[in-house]
Amino acid sequence: MHKRTIIKLIGWLIICLSGFIFLFSQIKLDKRRDRSVIPCAITPDLKTSIERICKYSDSPEKIIKDCSGLACKELSFTAKNNIQCGKANCVGYAQLTSTIINYAFQVKKLPYKAKPVVGKVHLFGIDLNNVAQKILPKKHRPFFKDHDFVEVDLGDKTVFIDSSLQDLTGFTYIQTYINETSH
Repeated sequence: MHKRTIIKLIGWLIICLSGFIFLFSQIKLDKRRDRSVIPCAITPDLKTSIERICKYSDSPEKIIKDCSGLACKELSFTAKNNIQCGKANCVGYAQLTSTIINYAFQVKKLPYKAKPVVGKVHLFGIDLNNVAQKILPKKHRPFFKDHDFVEVDLGDKTVFIDSSLQDLTGFTYIQTYINETSH
């Protein structure tokens, strides 16, 4: 009887985890505009970590993912930005992540560019920023009117990555779009 209970529990855990992963896989990022870049200092320790990523990353996409993970290790989420102290909101995460990615591209001598952008977060096509505007108290609404993430131009592709959502949920949010070329 004990074995049967454990198997049922494991089954339910797998179902719940699968549902959770499916739910978060449906999050989509929608760019509205570019954000002004605020220079972030790269400490010697951070440079060493970025250079280690460059040594073991064989593609721009892997560099982007690993750099986003590094930003998550460097920061913790808070309402006000203080990147030097390791605290940031989505604006700070996007600023630091783009700085880290650009330094990695510089080290690898790659011609790509990352930049922070402002947009919206959608789940199953529903604008979560608008939902937050309707359900949150007025004093919190300005904070949730939009969301910052990183856009990376890889020439033939554009990648969006969101390290603040990654840090909050533990899941990597990355979207890739093939750029249309004129013939």
